[in-house]
Amino acid sequence: MTNFLQKTVLFKPVALGIYFLTFATGVVGALLLPTLSIFFADEVGVSPFWVGIPYAGIAIGSIVYNQVIGAWSDSLKDRRMLVVGLCLVGVLGCLVFALSRHYWLTCLSAVFLLSLAMVAFSQILAYSLEYAENCLPLERIALFNAVVRAQIAFAWVAGPPAGFLIASHWGFTSLYSIAAALFAAVAIVSPKMLPALKLTGHSDEPEVKSGLWGSLNARSRWSLALCVLAFSLMWCVNNAYLISLPLHLTRNLDISTGWVGWIMGAAAGLEVPVMLLAGVLAARMNPLNLVRASALAGLVLYAGVFCATALWQLFALQIANAVFVGILAGLGVSVVQQMLPGRAGSASALYTNTTHVGTLLSSLLISGVAEAYGYLSVFMANMVLVILAGGLFMLVRAGEGVEPQAR
Repeated sequence: MTNFLQKTVLFKPVALGIYFLTFATGVVGALLLPTLSIFFADEVGVSPFWVGIPYAGIAIGSIVYNQVIGAWSDSLKDRRMLVVGLCLVGVLGCLVFALSRHYWLTCLSAVFLLSLAMVAFSQILAYSLEYAENCLPLERIALFNAVVRAQIAFAWVAGPPAGFLIASHWGFTSLYSIAAALFAAVAIVSPKMLPALKLTGHSDEPEVKSGLWGSLNARSRWSLALCVLAFSLMWCVNNAYLISLPLHLTRNLDISTGWVGWIMGAAAGLEVPVMLLAGVLAARMNPLNLVRASALAGLVLYAGVFCATALWQLFALQIANAVFVGILAGLGVSVVQQMLPGRAGSASALYTNTTHVGTLLSSLLISGVAEAYGYLSVFMANMVLVILAGGLFMLVRAGEGVEPQAR
């Protein structure tokens, strides 16, 4: 009976609301980000150099916003109104894209409005962490986190094809109007679907903050720094793979671009069961050990792509891709959460920022390695970096020596 109750807590109305809102915000991101380059290149009519500026600005803006707002949000009793406000910013940003084709106006909107709106995802994730810490049995937290992250995989299975379909048949005005409507819907329903949480240990007295790093002892600070660097490298190689694969297939292997979507869709579909299985296994073992193992899957993937010469080999390698990304995305936030107990906003923001740092690093990797040696060499560089990331994870000791925050 106890086991049955532990399983059903994953399907309570609050949990279902978290799943839905995570999926909804994920769909918005999956509609916007893949189509942004086409928007600037075709609709606004700028060269590739100018197309890259909004992407870099979004990454940098997201890092700053996530870290500042994430740390501040930990002092809030209720972060739901913050989610509402961020979604309304997203509505404004999408309407600018729907109505304007002026480069600098849309570029600044992407950097200052869309990157700020994307913090809504981090805050929903932070709410889910607080809900897990305060309302779920300890052994169910990792599985719950994996189910939450699986919603992003679901969103990215459907979002990019839908975005390109809408843009090609009805235009970018319709696409960004739909994205604005989704942001508005999340703003409206989030206070109803996410009730206020009674946080254990929350005091009405002003909190004496020592900062994110000041709340940890020396060993934990070192482990957290290594962990953040390792996650950044893992997301770097993943992004570099996503950027390089289409060009490697078309230029080096003479494979049609149509197959790229099928390959990526296969990986996204396989990631979901991997995430859920990883969540089950994380209840029986340290999630950090599974993340370490995912680095090995990444090494198999990039070595395989480097050597592959046939389409079926690339499809087969998506199993390794699904294990790599499924564990990384499904359990990464759980590892950071172990190292920052009671700091849900900071944990989710810090983990989310590793994806943005990875985006910046992958841009440098592509610009340097691919420009000098070709796109195939990117996968060789990925092998080196994923080995380095795995080595860094071996030095991390999650959850050791964490000092409680002063109040």
